[in-house]
Amino acid sequence: MYLFKVGLEDADKLGSSIGGVAAVAALLAPYLLPRREEAAVPDEVVVEDSGDADATGGGEANTGAETVDGDTGTVRVTRSGNAVADGPGSVANTGVRRRPRT
Repeated sequence: MYLFKVGLEDADKLGSSIGGVAAVAALLAPYLLPRREEAAVPDEVVVEDSGDADATGGGEANTGAETVDGDTGTVRVTRSGNAVADGPGSVANTGVRRRPRT
């Protein structure tokens, strides 16, 4: 109603001014408002560039990561080495192995 009373010319000037102030505020907001803290990754296990491992005679070879079922942390394995199992009961792992909780 106010803009109708002041006339088209004044209403146009006022609307342009309000739009300009809103645009400047939008450009400055990221710099003036506090940043959100990035969520930290709790209990992250990282395996990178691990070496080779051999298991024989029922042994275990692990070039990745081994965790217990129910762990809430994240596990990441990249560029793991070769794991070779030779013989009955031998186990080899190059990635992520989850064991049951005992």
